[in-house]
Order: sequence, then structure tokens, then C-alpha cells
Amino acid sequence: MESFRAARDRAASPPDGAQQVRRMQTLISALHENAVLVVNRFYEELSRLPKSRRILEMLSADERAHLKEKQIQNLLSLANPRLTTKDHAEMAQRIGRIHAIVGLDKEELARSRGILQEALHKLIGKKVSGDALSLYTNRLTTDLAWQLKAYQDLQDSQQEVLLRVTRLVWEADSYTNFINGLTSALSGHAEIAASVIGRPDEHGIFHHEAGEGGKAGAGLVEVLTAQGVPISVRADLPVGQGAVGRAWRSGNAERVVNYQTDQHVEGWRVVMQQQGLRSSVAIPLAAPGQPPMAVLVIFSAFPGGFVGPHQVAFIDLLQALLGCAAMRLQTLDGKSQAVPVSVRQHWAALVRAGAVQMHYQPLLNLHTWQVGKVEALARLRDGQRVLGPDEFLSALTSDDLLVLFACGVDEALADRKRWLSDGLDLEISVNLPPAALNDIRYFEATCSALAEHGCPPAKLTLEVLENEALSLSQGRRAILARFRTLGVLLAQDDLGSGHSGLARLRELPFDWIKIDRDIARISGDGALDVLRFIYQLAHLGHALGKLVLAEGIDTLDVLCALTILGVDGAQGYVIAKPMESVRLREWMANWPDNSCAPQGESLLARLARFVVWEERVALISGVPGVTQRLLGTPMARRAPDSASEEFVRTLAGFDGILPASDGRDALRRGLLRAMLTDGRNSDAYHSAVRRLMVAAARATPV
Repeated sequence: MESFRAARDRAASPPDGAQQVRRMQTLISALHENAVLVVNRFYEELSRLPKSRRILEMLSADERAHLKEKQIQNLLSLANPRLTTKDHAEMAQRIGRIHAIVGLDKEELARSRGILQEALHKLIGKKVSGDALSLYTNRLTTDLAWQLKAYQDLQDSQQEVLLRVTRLVWEADSYTNFINGLTSALSGHAEIAASVIGRPDEHGIFHHEAGEGGKAGAGLVEVLTAQGVPISVRADLPVGQGAVGRAWRSGNAERVVNYQTDQHVEGWRVVMQQQGLRSSVAIPLAAPGQPPMAVLVIFSAFPGGFVGPHQVAFIDLLQALLGCAAMRLQTLDGKSQAVPVSVRQHWAALVRAGAVQMHYQPLLNLHTWQVGKVEALARLRDGQRVLGPDEFLSALTSDDLLVLFACGVDEALADRKRWLSDGLDLEISVNLPPAALNDIRYFEATCSALAEHGCPPAKLTLEVLENEALSLSQGRRAILARFRTLGVLLAQDDLGSGHSGLARLRELPFDWIKIDRDIARISGDGALDVLRFIYQLAHLGHALGKLVLAEGIDTLDVLCALTILGVDGAQGYVIAKPMESVRLREWMANWPDNSCAPQGESLLARLARFVVWEERVALISGVPGVTQRLLGTPMARRAPDSASEEFVRTLAGFDGILPASDGRDALRRGLLRAMLTDGRNSDAYHSAVRRLMVAAARATPV
């Protein structure tokens, strides 16, 4: 049996060229005379098929006329006797892709080809030779095979896109990197002519934050922004909603099947026509049960894109992946504000243009009450404004963050060198993004800066922010080990802000740990529990051989309490705000000014002393015979040693917790009895603690 390839080649390029040209000439003449009639009959019959009718009905009159004209050109091209296999394959697959993109399924395509052949036989069959018509029919059959191959190629491409997005969902280390990677991953798929992604601001106005494709290329976002039709996601502002607003409110994928006929998107009709974009689908990024965090819009160059059965399945799978991304990104970045792409690009340009400035916040040693270390914090100068990291950091890409780190560590070590020449020897701490543990270039930038400024590595601490991205993979361990071998100190920043902090604290080679500012915020009825938690974190850190620092300290009372709990260091506005290099030298020249020195016993200080007392009593109560001594119960055996009795009395004393009063001993005995007989989780002990807190509050001057 003759192979399909051989038959196809024979049909496309017959061996007897001159004879074949003469045979096909009658067919070409007949097609020229009757093509309009054939095509009209063809589309008349197609309109009786439900799926084909749906596709035709979504077209405007001009689009239907254009479609018929293209069909006539295709019929004439297939009749060209000099049509090669290569040219035929390219033409057929291009048309097949269009059919697949507009949602015409394979079965309907095959039926339509039968309808076309029947129309040809009826209208021109008697006007041409049988050989010519047979050759033309063979070409139509081959054409169908090439078109069906295009369908399969598109489905394979869909799977590749989903795989790329899946990797991105689990590997992206920030919202900015995710949205840039997502639009890039989608750009290579033939069904997607362009894509944009963004979020609404606090007023409900949607801002495009990244995008690719369209006739404007990467500038599509700027074109959509400049065309002047704001997109609102608020239900009370029906004007300017579009598919984006509907998707934000419904949580479902919302389609525009044709910008030229959909009255709800009339404001975008002209710009979409200029960009060669004819249809779209808006897909919300939403974790299960949560409101959307962003909306992705993908565009097709043809009307009816993303409505076919395979496309609907593709969009459903893509939306499920985006839901996973939303859940993970909220853990990584929290809820950051929408930043238009023009602003993102402006900030990235400033980073690369040397607009980074380092400000320095002193770290107070709570054992010596001296400052020997500062944290370098990046600022970005934008004209007369100085932007803090909370404003611009989340809007930067991975490459931007690398430039920021390299500029920051270089400037910080240069400033340290200048301070040293003035006799001021300070250690410096610099933030290291989690992405650095996947990118050896951060290590190389650190080595270069240390060498450039002659800084001993031990004078530099790199603070690694704790988040979900900081896993314990071998690759990340290896980069941490390189920093460790280099001799720089490592600190885990914001302990307690992530989900696996204790595992990282145990397994990763940190020298310092920094307690998250939200944990160190002590106020209200929960103050005692917060103090207990901080004490345990400090105790755990010390047990693992690490120093413990608390950040974000804003009051002197908290600072004194941390000192009592054994925390090694602190930073915050109560000590000093971040400042420029010159101001830091002036500030250090006037330190200490005694503004932070303890002034009497505050309520928090008394409660901190109680936490220490409580833990000491719990610790020694396990020693045989100590419980009886603490409770004042006579010993059944030998008389107690006077020295040990004095030790127990001192340990169980209330010095510093409450001033001497008639009720102090009674409170102490009540607490001891409830703790040692009923347990620390008992109602009796909780009641005794509440009485203590009331007494401590009364004893503290307002």
C-alpha cells in the first residue's frame, strides 16, 4: 500500500509538471469563476452546524467578509500546480492553528472539509477534468492532515506552558519575579498573542504591572495604560469594568470573545485593533476561599480565542496553578501594593543608575549599653523623595535585587572605612535576600566588596530574611557554607515571621538571630505571655550558641524588659532611627546621652523579673527536697545545709518584682503553692498570677 507521505508528495508535486499545469488550469479557471459561489454555499452549510454557527455568529460583518476572502485565496492556492510539500505544510498548519485557536474542534473541522468537497463537486465538478478534481481532492485531504497536526502541536504546547508555569509557581521567590516569569512563559505559546497582569490600588483602580506581546511588544502595558480608559474592580462603578473587573469580583475566568462586537468593552476596541488583539480571557489569581490577589489577562490574535473545549481545559488548569501561586506568594510577600509597570521600570533604572543610599541604624548591646554595630538599610533617592525599602523592594526583579545588594554592601563597607579613619570602629550588618542562596553572584559581590575596602570578614554580618523560600536544600546549604568559610557572620532575620524558623535555627549556621518586631511588640493583657515567649527564644538561642537581638523596639520600658530577659541586643526608634553616614558619626560622638538608660522599675520590667523568677523556680523544683523547702515544709531527714537554704530563699525571692509590703510574702507563697502543687496550667496558678499583676501595676508609678 502506498504510504501517506508518498501519496501526499505525489499530490503536492506531480512528476509530470507541464501536463499537470495544463490539467490544473481548467480547475483554476473554474475556481476563479465560481469561488465566491462555492464559498458562500460552504458557509451557508456550516451555519447549520451548531459549533461552526457559534463561531460565525461571534464575528462582525466585516470579519465574516474577510474570512470568506481568505477562504477563496486558500482554495486558489491549493490549486496551484507548483505548490510544494513544504509550502503546503506551512500554509495548512498556519490555517490549522487558526482553526484551533478560534475553538473549532477536530470533528467539526473534518465535517467542514466534507462539506467543502461536496460544494466543489456540485458547483464545478462538471466543468473540470476528473484527474484535476481528483488531484485537488487529494490536496484537500492532505491539507486536513496537516491542519490536524497543528491541533496536536498546540495541545503539546499547552502542556509545555503548564509545566513551565508549574515550575515557576514553586520556584519564584517574589511576586515581581513570578509575574515577569509568568508573562514570559506564556509568550512562547501560539494561542497567546499577549499577556498582562496586575492588581487594583486602594481605590479599586486596576494597574498593569507586567506584560509581554502585542504589536507593541513589551510596551503593551504602556499602550493599555496610555489609552486612557481606567479599569475599575468596584461593583459600584460599572463603567470601565471589562473582563478584569468581572473576574476580580466573581473569582472566575471571564472572556471577551470579540472586542469588535462586545459592547461591554467598547472603550478598548480601537487600541485592541491597533495591537492586533481580538479576544481575551481574564483569570484571577486567588487562593482557595480567598479574594484574588491579581488578575492575569491573556489575549488572542483571533476572535473566539479560549472558548474551545481544549482551551477551556487549559484555562482551568492554568487557573488552578495560579491559585497555588497566590497562596504561596501571600506567604512570601504578604499583601504588597500594586505598582504600575512604568514605576517598576523607573525604580529599577534608579537602582542601576547609582541612586541607592545606605542609612544606618545603631544596634545596642544590652550587656554593655554600648553601640558597636549598625545595620545598613537601603534607601532609593527619586528626585527630592527618599524611598524606603517597604515602598520599592517588592517591585524589583531578581537581577535588580542583585544590583541593589552589590551597591549596598559596597557603599556600606566604604562608609565603614571612612569611619575607621576617624577612629570609629563599627561592625556592619547588611540584609541578604533569600534569592542569594540560589545565586553565587551574591557571594562573589561580597568577596569583591570586602577586598575592595580591606574589611575583615568578621566585621560584616549578613542577615538572611526568614521566609518560606529559605528551605534546607543542599544547594542553599552549600552557599551558606561558602559565606561561613569566608568568615562573615550570619544572622537569621525576623525569627518567628515564617513557618519553619525553629528547624532553620537548629540546622543552619547562624551566629545571630533577630526576633521579629511583631513578636517584640509588648502591650495590653498579653504582655506577660509575650515576655515569656521572648525569654524562651533568648534561652533557646543561647543554648544553641547564638546571640539574640530584638528589632523594632520603640519604648524604653520594652528595652529594659528585654535586658532583664537576657536578650543580647536591640535596635529601634527608642535608640535611634536609621540615619545617613555623616549623621551617624555625629550621633556616635554624643553617645551615650543617657536617654535610653533605665529609669526605675516599669511594669514591664517587674513582669520580666517575674518571668525569670518563674523559670528559676520551675527549674530547681525538680531537685529532690527543694519543693518542701520552697513551701516551708519541714524536712523529714537530715537538717538542711544553711548555705543551700539561703540559695533557695534567694532564688525564690521577690526582689525587684514587688517592693516590700505586708502582702508581698503572701503573694509569693500563693504563687509557689499553686505552681508546685497544682501546676503552671492550673486555674489556681493563673489566678495567683493575675493577683501579682494587679499588685505590680499598683506598685509602679504612672
